[in-house]
Amino acid sequence: RVQRGRVEKKEMMSVSVDRPKEPPHRGAIQKEGHGCSGRWGNRERTSASTRKQAREGLAMMRDRKSGQKKIATLLAAVIVILAFAGSARANRVLTQQVQEAVSAPGSLWWGSPLYGASHTAKAGFTCGYEGRDCNFVYSDQTGPNGECAAPVIPAYPGNPTPTREEFCAYHMSIPVDYWNGVYHNTSLLSETIPNGPMFGCIIGNNWQANEARRLPGWQGKGFDANSGNFANLVHVGAWHDVTAYPGRFFPTYSQEGGLAWMLDYSVRTGVPLVGGLLDFAINNVMPGQYIRNFGGFKDEIREIAPGVWLGRVYSLPMSLSWDLSLGNVSPFTVYTSVSFLLFQACLP
Repeated sequence: RVQRGRVEKKEMMSVSVDRPKEPPHRGAIQKEGHGCSGRWGNRERTSASTRKQAREGLAMMRDRKSGQKKIATLLAAVIVILAFAGSARANRVLTQQVQEAVSAPGSLWWGSPLYGASHTAKAGFTCGYEGRDCNFVYSDQTGPNGECAAPVIPAYPGNPTPTREEFCAYHMSIPVDYWNGVYHNTSLLSETIPNGPMFGCIIGNNWQANEARRLPGWQGKGFDANSGNFANLVHVGAWHDVTAYPGRFFPTYSQEGGLAWMLDYSVRTGVPLVGGLLDFAINNVMPGQYIRNFGGFKDEIREIAPGVWLGRVYSLPMSLSWDLSLGNVSPFTVYTSVSFLLFQACLP
């Protein structure tokens, strides 16, 4: 009996295992799924939530792109407006400059390097010292209508109206010390900018002036105020050289105080690495006489009368002169005791 009971119990367990599971009651399903079909309802809710989030994300991206487009359009409009404003301002400035050039004949060109340099050093000019606007004019266009005005030759004892040749001949025979006071008393520059050719002569009867006169054929200097360059005028026989000993000129502080036009002869080769040594050799070690370079010297000039300029020659530090005694082996810039006069030339 015991064995039979075990067999019957085993059969009952197998029957209970193989019996199909009855579906739950509809009410239980509705209670579990809240009106949906359980697991599939959860998936549908998740999918709907994801689609909603995606739609919201796309809407946000569209709004962001739209905002970026508006900002870009606004920036482009601002740039265009600024460009038009800058162009209009440039046109007004150019028109004003053209009008000023037309209304003031002989005025210094605004594009010249001397234009900015002169306005920067305005306090050293008579106009700036007096607190008025400066009208810088070319020295060869000082007439009422921009024409060249002949220089006013100063009188000397016994000759109230000398010619240029007579004036130079007289001051070659007297000590140069007379001109030292004239130069020192002209510490304020006039509004005249050196321009065009100028005839010249070396003044004074000292040995330095006589030595400087050995330079053959020196006739004066030529200036170009539009570029800020100058050269010396040399006439030897049939040979006319208007580009001898070139350099640059600009207003700067004088060795004697005040302001002066400095004539810079120094050469700048611009050669990499050895350029400094090469420039020093060219400027400071000067063989020959006419063929030599003037880099070891500098000139200063000031206008002392309309169309008449007084100049002085300075020797730069550590410069040699093999044919003249005007070299300077000291570490200081020294006055060579050589002075000269320049007279504005009004050529046809």
